[in-house]
Amino acid sequence: MAELYLAREPYDDDAKAWLARSGHYLDNPPPGALFCVVARRAVPGLFGPVGGGRVGMVLVGRPVARALPQDGSVGEVTRLVCVDAPYGTPSALLRAAAEEATRRGMAAIISYHDRTKHTGCVYRKAGFRKDGVVEPKPGAWGSRTGRRSANYDAAPKRRWRLDLRTHRA
Repeated sequence: MAELYLAREPYDDDAKAWLARSGHYLDNPPPGALFCVVARRAVPGLFGPVGGGRVGMVLVGRPVARALPQDGSVGEVTRLVCVDAPYGTPSALLRAAAEEATRRGMAAIISYHDRTKHTGCVYRKAGFRKDGVVEPKPGAWGSRTGRRSANYDAAPKRRWRLDLRTHRA
């Protein structure tokens, strides 16, 4: 795997613009996040590698599902995007997000993937475990004005969970 520089960075207008240009099938960048971890190509620097061009990003926010804890003990991966990234970048981003979530005292991270678009292997490689399937609800969040992506099609999603208190990266 080509060397990467992984770091927590602000989720600002520049990051949102990169997400909007990334070609992700959910083309609306989330309005906010608890934290953002970015993967950049490593560039030699005076005191070791530094970050070059952005090749990936993972956003962790509060769980979207209201039934899940909203107290900061559980985080949800709201976006995982890689563009022209080396093999292994998505799972490396997830592991870095898990380290940051552990540092913040979170108990778990969850994520969902659309089974019609992905297999979920990046979650397995990062230590996540299957945690059920969630069926879409009619008239759910995607139907609200301004939140629905033109490319979004409601389909059953696989939920993944990483228990941070038992997991060691």
